[in-house]
Amino acid sequence: MAIIEVKTRSSLDFGAPQDFVKPKKIQLLIKAVNAYINDREKDFCDDLNIRFDIVSIHKKGETFVIEHFTDAFYHF
Repeated sequence: MAIIEVKTRSSLDFGAPQDFVKPKKIQLLIKAVNAYINDREKDFCDDLNIRFDIVSIHKKGETFVIEHFTDAFYHF
């Protein structure tokens, strides 16, 4: 199962989009996924693999740059 956070920026003046996934946001994502899985545990197998990715999008001229960061952070 992949959980994907998508961040966009119109420019990189203040940093890359993926840099704006802060610890508090990570904590909330993990909490939401845990609640979802616990609520529907009968729908999942015991060895469920969960991956947290980030998709970063920023404008570059007239186009957009899209980056996909697999396993961007880990639950603990």
